Amino acid sequence: MICSDAGLRQTIEQLDRMYRVVEELRKRMGTTNPAQFRLFAEGPIDQIRKLREEIDEYLGSQEPATADPG
Repeated sequence: MICSDAGLRQTIEQLDRMYRVVEELRKRMGTTNPAQFRLFAEGPIDQIRKLREEIDEYLGSQEPATADPG
């Protein structure tokens, strides 16, 4: 959870690193072995989604996640 502008900067840096990981995986195996690329990229892509959600919540462009009421 991002609590400050410094936390936002740190989260953006983490997001950048995750994008670079996926880029490197794609360069290494994306065209020669797409199935393996998808498998290896799954974790970093999930992390990218999580970080983007945190950024959206902090910036107010998305409602905070809450427990399911039903």
